[in-house]
Amino acid sequence: MSLIKYTNRLSPWPELDVLALASRANVGRGADWTPVVSVQEFDNEFVLAVELPGVDENSLEIAIENNVLTISGEKRAEREAESEGKHHVSERSFGAFRRAFRLPGAVRTEAVAAELDNGLLTLRLPKAEQARTRKIEVSRPN
Repeated sequence: MSLIKYTNRLSPWPELDVLALASRANVGRGADWTPVVSVQEFDNEFVLAVELPGVDENSLEIAIENNVLTISGEKRAEREAESEGKHHVSERSFGAFRRAFRLPGAVRTEAVAAELDNGLLTLRLPKAEQARTRKIEVSRPN
């Protein structure tokens, strides 16, 4: 029996599938929890939104190396004093995390911008000029 790699042939953006696959490959490797991500493509850029509630900007590290974007950090638990009551249920996640995304070659890595606002990290990844959509006008021969 041989294994065949699944590909979603219906996807209009195969490079975004590559982003997602690279990301899932890193889930669970040295991570205590995994923040969720959305990726959007616009004419001039990709926008990555990462939910990081309770994560301080000083504990974040964002790096790009060999066309791989890596986001890592830690969400620390706030320990309450024993005298304030007993914890019966806790569904909140804490600890270190790491997500990695293989970028399409058409991203201008030197111009990537990151902003953390109310627990939402937004990364803007501008497209290189040759990757942008451009209209080509059709003319009639004279």
